[in-house]
Amino acid sequence: MLQYLKLLENHNDVTAVKMLDGSNVDNWTYSDYLRDIRRCAYQLEEKLGRIEGKHICLLADSDYRYIVLLSAIIFSRAVAVPLNNYENSENLKFAVKKADGDLVICSEQAEKKAFRDLPIIIEEQLFDDIFDSVAEKELHDFVDDEGEKLSLILFTSGTTSFSKGVALSAMSLFGSIRTLLPFEYVNNAGNEVNLKAYTNFPLYHIGGLSFWLSWTSYGCTMCMSKDVKHILADLENITVDYATITPAMMKMWANFIKRGQKKRIGNPKHIGSGGASIDPHIVKLFKENDITVCQFYGMTESGNASAINYDMGKHVDSIGKAVDGTEIFCIDGEICVKSQSNMLGYYNNPKETKACLNDGVIYTGDLGYIDEDGYVYLTGRKKNLIILSGGENVSPEEIESKVYENPLVKECKVFEKKDRIAIEVYANNQDEQNIREYISNLNQTQPAYRKIYFIEFRETEFEKTASGKIKR
Repeated sequence: MLQYLKLLENHNDVTAVKMLDGSNVDNWTYSDYLRDIRRCAYQLEEKLGRIEGKHICLLADSDYRYIVLLSAIIFSRAVAVPLNNYENSENLKFAVKKADGDLVICSEQAEKKAFRDLPIIIEEQLFDDIFDSVAEKELHDFVDDEGEKLSLILFTSGTTSFSKGVALSAMSLFGSIRTLLPFEYVNNAGNEVNLKAYTNFPLYHIGGLSFWLSWTSYGCTMCMSKDVKHILADLENITVDYATITPAMMKMWANFIKRGQKKRIGNPKHIGSGGASIDPHIVKLFKENDITVCQFYGMTESGNASAINYDMGKHVDSIGKAVDGTEIFCIDGEICVKSQSNMLGYYNNPKETKACLNDGVIYTGDLGYIDEDGYVYLTGRKKNLIILSGGENVSPEEIESKVYENPLVKECKVFEKKDRIAIEVYANNQDEQNIREYISNLNQTQPAYRKIYFIEFRETEFEKTASGKIKR
């Protein structure tokens, strides 16, 4: 097992985290980080008593305090449940209930969202106590015998009908060091890496969690924006060596590169992305401007990146090669992953677990092949999930079920159009305006990535399978 806390001690006076807020930058060293983890663990037990085994839900911005909370909860042997703070109240309540939440730690802003009458701790008040206190709790790294211990429940994208809680063990998180670095730094495994790395992946996403664990293990400086809406204002005031961003953000950054405004995105030398394929034209543009690009492939269920493509020049269409300690192979054309970081299963959902996980192997639902050099290529999806360029997974069925709540809708089918959600509806002509208004109101309850941007109407029923299901 990775001795994570010991690694933090080794980095000591190196800057661990930079929180960017325009021209204002707050810094914490690894000594600060380790101290605050211990103080946070102490304050949690002062307020709650022994927290080992409790399921503690987090609903707050992805910042330094969030990292401290995650660490304190996990190393106190409690179970952390990060929640998407852009979700609506209905889905948040579902997630807390599904995860058997015992407690919610949230910001004052988020407190208005109901949580099944659970105890609530306000994050700001907790950290006032932490920073005013000198009392610390002694914490220890995980040992091999604790490898199967449940440490984290992370929800996949979806709503109440489809979102599943992925159960990740201590082995999933700390089984080995995660080498999610630019290629030229990879051979420094076990050594301190002098790297300023920026990410806009949130900490309730497997990408954000993986980068946090990787970069802090290596002693990198992790840079994050206090407000994700102000990324450009933050980055033009500093220089970063490396940035991991969504493909959607890469498209925006490409426009700045074209205009010769590399400084506005922090002058990065390396960029990594994941969650959706990267436009080959963007890879070429970045390379022409002395920025190397790598692609990560993984899923919440695999607990980490399963493959990385460091050679985008020759294999731009590939998701890369399997990372160390991971096997990738095909069964009946489906990409399968075997790794010690794989999930324990879907929390309290044996039926869905059986469909995805068998003998330690995850069946990803992606179709593809592996070439003779070990590069993995995706050719399609076995499942119907829509993957947007921002990395969000959208289930067509869960949106359709909401639309079907309007009795005027006879049939409908959700699909992707121009990187947005679209829907085709079969209904009577005189009902079209009513349905448009209904969908407009429905959109007000959904996160941006799940809103319906395009509505089309048809005059005939959809073509169906022999069992009566609409063909996709």
